[in-house]
Amino acid sequence: MPESKKLNRILLVTVLLLSIIGILMIYSATNNIEYSYFYHNSYLRQLFWILIGFIVMFIISKVNYVVWIEISYKLYFFALFLLVLLFIVGKSKFGGLRWFHLGPFSFQPSEFCKVVLILSLTRFIVDNKGKIELIYGLLKTFLMIAIPLVLIVIQPDLGTALIFIPVCFFVLLVGGVRVKYLICSFLSLLILSPLFWHLLKDYQKRRLISFINPESDPLGSGYSIIQSKIAIGSGGIFGKGFLKGTQSQLNFLPEHHTDFIFSVIGEELGLIGVSIVLFLYYLFIMEGVKIAICAKDKAGKILATGIVFMFAIQIFVNIGMTLGLLPIVGIPLPFLSYGGSAFLFSMILVGILLNIHYLSVGKFK
Repeated sequence: MPESKKLNRILLVTVLLLSIIGILMIYSATNNIEYSYFYHNSYLRQLFWILIGFIVMFIISKVNYVVWIEISYKLYFFALFLLVLLFIVGKSKFGGLRWFHLGPFSFQPSEFCKVVLILSLTRFIVDNKGKIELIYGLLKTFLMIAIPLVLIVIQPDLGTALIFIPVCFFVLLVGGVRVKYLICSFLSLLILSPLFWHLLKDYQKRRLISFINPESDPLGSGYSIIQSKIAIGSGGIFGKGFLKGTQSQLNFLPEHHTDFIFSVIGEELGLIGVSIVLFLYYLFIMEGVKIAICAKDKAGKILATGIVFMFAIQIFVNIGMTLGLLPIVGIPLPFLSYGGSAFLFSMILVGILLNIHYLSVGKFK
């Protein structure tokens, strides 16, 4: 079959269009900020990561996904090493130890963990046929998840840690773990959840309280939610126009080029712009589901499912957060939010999806 027919164009076009919208919105959100050097310029830095990301994506798409599964345990321990090293040489930023700072660039190990954990879980499930349904096999799986999760929580990066939980549950479900075991595990987490409250930082507790009642602290922890809802609501059907948003241009909306980029889209492009973005995400997720269904083997099916669900849960949580439907947890919007590490590792996951499609293309119609 010709190479062109093996290339999943829907996946590529949706990612490209989302990246273009992202760079335009980042430019709009930050164009009124003066920069000392070009590498401090957010949209130029993001443009650099988009170019690097697409190059890496095409390289990854040519590597058999089985190779990544086979070396996943080595990558897993390397990820743990990076998470531990972060507490030794990492520098605090915004009240957390989440980044390695390498000159003008930053690297976030938790984004690397998203890739590694899906790969490691896939290998564990495939290697333990039948045993994964037993209690001790399930406990080993939860231990594999818990170690990086705890290290990420104490950074603190509660948002990324919370993303891991539903993704891992869904991967285990597709992998063949008995539903009753997963239900019991989920109920156990619910029962223990009040204990986790005491482990939260003060600002995390305030965020959860503000989610329930933002007006209780409108100038403090509830400020971001209120401003985000104002920005989205004020956009109307057609939006205020590119570069004409008041909440974003006047910096009333915090983190408007990262976690709240969806609010900028809602204000400046309105319902039409938001609908286009949601439609592109819909096409991306549906194509990912199709790849998972048509994967040539169980490993490919589990891996593709984990990747698609990872993207889906991040999209759901970020948009829900900006609309005030979910607490603020600091989750970037894939392909749109500013952030080199998040974009690069998202493109690595897309590259793996492309390879699963490439090797299973005979089953597509």
